[in-house]
Amino acid sequence: MELVSLDLAVHRLRDAEAALDAARADAELEAVAALRRGGDVEAICALSGLNPHDLLRLEKLTGDIPAS
Repeated sequence: MELVSLDLAVHRLRDAEAALDAARADAELEAVAALRRGGDVEAICALSGLNPHDLLRLEKLTGDIPAS
């Protein structure tokens, strides 16, 4: 049985999942940075899709954020 097409599709899926994970981590880090700069929790949550509880939990768990 030829599985080349399935193998390629699975590789694309895994690549897409890795990209999504990286984008999610970047968005969460930026949300924490915005909060630490004095941003409004509700505005940050509305834009990021995080709920206030998760945003505040991430802020507590996130160490220093290097300046970019």
